Amino acid sequence: MYTIYWPAIIKQQHSEELIYLASDRDWLEFCCLQPHIDGSQDKLLDSAGVTFDIVIQPLQKFNSTPSSATADLPQLIISQRPIDLVSFIHYVREHAVLNGHCCTAKLVFSDIKQGIETVAYLESN
Repeated sequence: MYTIYWPAIIKQQHSEELIYLASDRDWLEFCCLQPHIDGSQDKLLDSAGVTFDIVIQPLQKFNSTPSSATADLPQLIISQRPIDLVSFIHYVREHAVLNGHCCTAKLVFSDIKQGIETVAYLESN
């Protein structure tokens, strides 16, 4: 299993809004409070720039141990279609417009981590 580097962003397929997650606790809260998660094309992008697909169906277990409390939560699987930096810049700009920020064309960053920090900054203002 791959380690997720927090903070991270959720990019839902049917929304321009980005969801900022500061920690794994935020991820668990998001899963518990969003029972309608579609997940079909939703992605989580971590601070290391790794993209994960959000998979709704629990992974099949090959042993007979009792299921854990998190077994029914959406799973994060490394994506075969990662989010590239240029696409992420576009997503952050769209998110900024939705939150009432202007001059979004000036929003530029050189890596995914800076982009995630930009989203956190936009959320705080």
